[in-house]
Amino acid sequence: MKKIFKLTILHTSDTHGCLLNHDYSHKGTINSGMNLLSSLIKQHRTTNTLLIDTGDAIQGSPLLYFHQINHKRFSNPVATVFNYLGYDYYVPGNHDFNYGIDYLKTFVQGLSAKTLCANILNDQQEPLFSHAYDLKQYENGPKVAILGITTQYIPKWEKPENIRDFQFVHAVTKTKELVEEIKEKHQPDLIILGYHGGLERDLDTDALLVEDTGENLGHRIIESVPDLDIVLTGHQHRIICKKKNKTLVTQPGGSAQYLGKVEVTMEFSGKWQVKEYQAKMLNTTNVAPDPLVNQIIADVEKATQLFLDEPIGYVPHNDLEVKDGFLARLYKHKIVSFINRVQLEVSKAQISLTALANHVSGFKQRITIRDILNTYVYPNTLVVKRIDGKTLKAALEKNAQYFVIVNDAITVNPKFIYPKAEHYNYDMFDGIEYTIKVSNPEGAKILNLCYQNRVIKDDDCFHIVMNNYRSTGGGEFLMYKNLPVVKEINQDVAEIMIDYIRKTKDIIQDDPKNIRIIK
Repeated sequence: MKKIFKLTILHTSDTHGCLLNHDYSHKGTINSGMNLLSSLIKQHRTTNTLLIDTGDAIQGSPLLYFHQINHKRFSNPVATVFNYLGYDYYVPGNHDFNYGIDYLKTFVQGLSAKTLCANILNDQQEPLFSHAYDLKQYENGPKVAILGITTQYIPKWEKPENIRDFQFVHAVTKTKELVEEIKEKHQPDLIILGYHGGLERDLDTDALLVEDTGENLGHRIIESVPDLDIVLTGHQHRIICKKKNKTLVTQPGGSAQYLGKVEVTMEFSGKWQVKEYQAKMLNTTNVAPDPLVNQIIADVEKATQLFLDEPIGYVPHNDLEVKDGFLARLYKHKIVSFINRVQLEVSKAQISLTALANHVSGFKQRITIRDILNTYVYPNTLVVKRIDGKTLKAALEKNAQYFVIVNDAITVNPKFIYPKAEHYNYDMFDGIEYTIKVSNPEGAKILNLCYQNRVIKDDDCFHIVMNNYRSTGGGEFLMYKNLPVVKEINQDVAEIMIDYIRKTKDIIQDDPKNIRIIK
């Protein structure tokens, strides 16, 4: 009788500090959180189980914002939860660098799990996190190789000081090289790749899903390295669970709402071979939270809530709360003008641009720190650059692609929704006036572009302030990347806003009505 071995792989990714099913905007509960996934993990863990996270774990929630400010007072709550759950492997994501390399390294050092990342090298040309891959030899069972790769696109977004002296090797090149090395040295029976990156092409049709910039290379990796048995992806926050050729691919969404489960049945006939895959996505709907997760991070959570509830200002007209994200972009909500106002004041630039995250709250009448962090959710700093009128118009034309007309109504271009919601890549400007005529062809949508009631010419020059992500060309705004830098403001925008509101107290924001969007 042939020997059979069953292996279960449980996969999380892009949990973004969502440890508890707490709604930090309204103090209610939500249908996501590691305390919910904990219940699923316990339910589906078997004798032979690998629990793997593919990155973006330590940035993205008010809890983690508070912790990075107070990391000397509290142990990292993500490490605490990951250790409690017994993670085997962690692959760093791009956002895990946002609070600096020391914060990330301290997190990694506190993990019981092994951190795998083959393609980020230190100044000695060695893996930054010690392990490129790992081998697991099961007693009377197969030998399994697990390797980690992170999108090499990080230098396009990250603050230079957070990644100084690091080398980011091309994901496809390093995966191919490493798999060949592992096969030659170790002859594994199963090869698993944990990749913090997504899929640039559809797995069924091979059609291009996103601009093929190198940010997401999952499809190319699968095609170029056919010896990969399982590829655990992330970064795009998509729900994926299917095969491409002989390779099984998963991606478990974002914000700790899904758990990928892969069951591998292997059969020994002279050597171990995969007999069958079964894979599915488990979601947190109707799942009860694990109370122990709440207990083990109760101290930092309590301190976070007190911090978030600190009142810092007042909105006399009570008109800065965002009720509808689409309308807030279509008609440029006053909260956008307020953020630009703060950026203009601190930078002394002539023009400011900002975007709203996919989900924002705006400010209630009594402004608390909670409102700030739920309105400006990213740990960005500011950069002032010199821009000419021609480049400014090119940037506005790219922004104008956000809108399309469907059934004679203005709506959001589907490419900003699928395969990944990217509403944060539509910027709104203050300091200039312009019209977007949505029905015009690309490259000709911007009309009546003026500065102080004067038509902007191609050779006019301005100082423009934007966040560091956009200044490096993030969101494919490549026209900004090589513009001359006038100054850098190395303080988080959220902190700048908090300081401004504390100083100003009463926030009254005019509506400049400087952007018109027409069919």
